[in-house]
Formats: sequence, C-alpha cells, structure tokens
Amino acid sequence: MTKRVTTEALADWLRERDDVALFGHISPDGDAVGSTLGLWHALKAMGKRAVVCLPGGVPGLYAHLPGAEAAVDTDAPLPFVPQTAFAVDVSDLPRLGEAGIRAFEACPFQAVLDHHGTNEGFGQLMLLDEKAAAAGELAVALIGAMGITLTREMAECLFVAISTDCGHFSYINTRPQTFEAAARCAAAGIDIEEITSRLYRTRSFARTKLLGLVLAGLRVSEDGRMAWARLTEDMLRQAGALPEDNEGIVNYLLEIEGVRFAVLANERGGQTKLSLRSKPPLDVAANVAVPLGGGGHACAAGVTLDADVDEAIRRALVLAEVALRGDSVPPENPPA
Repeated sequence: MTKRVTTEALADWLRERDDVALFGHISPDGDAVGSTLGLWHALKAMGKRAVVCLPGGVPGLYAHLPGAEAAVDTDAPLPFVPQTAFAVDVSDLPRLGEAGIRAFEACPFQAVLDHHGTNEGFGQLMLLDEKAAAAGELAVALIGAMGITLTREMAECLFVAISTDCGHFSYINTRPQTFEAAARCAAAGIDIEEITSRLYRTRSFARTKLLGLVLAGLRVSEDGRMAWARLTEDMLRQAGALPEDNEGIVNYLLEIEGVRFAVLANERGGQTKLSLRSKPPLDVAANVAVPLGGGGHACAAGVTLDADVDEAIRRALVLAEVALRGDSVPPENPPA
C-alpha cells in the first residue's frame, strides 16, 4: 500500500536517505528530464550520492541542461548500487520501462513525486498533486522544504520542466503556484531568453522536415472536431530525424480551428504510441487514454498499444467521438 505524504514529509524522508536513483518515464519529456536533473542537483548539494536514470537517456532537445551529461540510460550499468528509488513525473510503474521497474523495485526505499491524476500509487510513499502544472512545480517546493537554496543550475532545469508542461504558461493547468515556482527559478538568475529561444524558437532541419511529412497526412473528421495524423518509421528515415523529434507535433493538430480532440499515432516497432490532446470539457485521459490502458492529464495523455497505426487511431477516435457526443456506447460507424 502506497502512503500519500506531504511535501514536508517527503523532504524529511529524503534527508534520511542516500544513494538515490531518480527515475523518469519512458520517452522522457521536458518535465521528466528537468525535474529529475533539478532534484539531482539538490541532492548533490546535500552531500548525497545520486544518479538520474532515464529510459533512452536524455533527449537531444534537453542535452544542454546542467548535469545532463551525468544522467544514464536505465538499461546501462549504474555508477553505484542505489538504496533509494525516487520516481519523478511517472504516472504508473509500467511507465518506468522494464529496466526501470527492475531497478526501482530492487531498492529497499521507494518514493514517487507526481502530478498525474490517473496515478493510483506505487512505491512506498507518494507526493501527488494532480492540480500542479508540472512535476517541476512540485520539485521547486520540495527543494525549499529540504532547506536547499535554489541554484542557477537547479533553476534552469526546473524552469524547463515547468514551462514545457504548461505550454509556457498558456495551458489550462497553469495556476498561481505555477507562476510562483517559475518566479523562484527566475530569481535564481536563469537566462529566460536563451532557454525559451532554444525550446520554442529553434528547430533542426530534420525536425522541421518531419513536421512537414506528418502534417501532409493530416486528417480531420467531417464535423471538424477531431484531427489525427500518423508518424511512421519511414517518415523518420526520410527526414533523418530521431524519435524524440516528434515532441510537440500533436499540438499543431489541436490548434486547428474547431478541433476539440487530436491524436498523433507514432509507429514504434510493431506498437503504436498515441499522443492525445483535447480542449475542455473533453477529458482525454478519462475518456480515451485510461480505457485503452494509458493515462495522463485531462487535456494531455497517452498510451502505447499493441496494434498498427491505423487500428490504434481507430480505437482512439471511437472513444473520443463517444465522449464528444456525450454517448454511453460507441457509434455504429466509427471514423477510419
């Protein structure tokens, strides 16, 4: 049974622990990378031995963050045998990946810091605030509760975590505490112009080409409320892009006028990863992701299916159409 704890209780727990492995989720995004690295800096400042473990390592978009070079792939050997497992921004145990699960469960002490409302709890302790815009927002508060001064290195990592998960303070999940956490990062002396330029105003040629290939196949439902697109392995080869270069593409679909639900289907070796987005009042996690075995937030969620791209899209559209219509049963002729 996982025990829910407060920020102060988790801070006390961490003070008493050492040899910490910080775990992020598969396909790590800005929040997973920034939050784990920010907390890694904080633990190091306390004199503790710590390591960041991310499935696949740090994506190129975030490789410039302070401490990124010290992070390891969860499949790689760790620099020490961890005693304390700390999962950050991980909504459930499978999101750690197979190697991550083994390493997490091998630790005698386990804790979770998360902001996904679909998180039912794993590990021994969990700090969960589903109203927080990002795990980075919670990490800022946790570092304060541990009595650690927020350094520029910590702040840069955590600002990236917060900014990327709330659409640079434009999504519905942005709340006063989100701005307060970001303000603490700004007060630590980070270069906001340089950070935001790199995140939002710079794109590699390969990533730009991939965006074009994906959007060329964009489709919209007859009523204009649903949009979907495919991202295949062949598209990655044509663009010379990496799998991580798909981050943010699904948002282009949701930005189409009239669209309430968007899905990007990412082909991955016989499986399909669905990135799901919606506009209120459609809860894409509860109505689409969770029924398919995934999770996430009300307006941003995801799931990986053992199905080809077309079948995965069909399943998502069936559920989304039901939710948009307010029906309790799937339509007889779902969109294809």
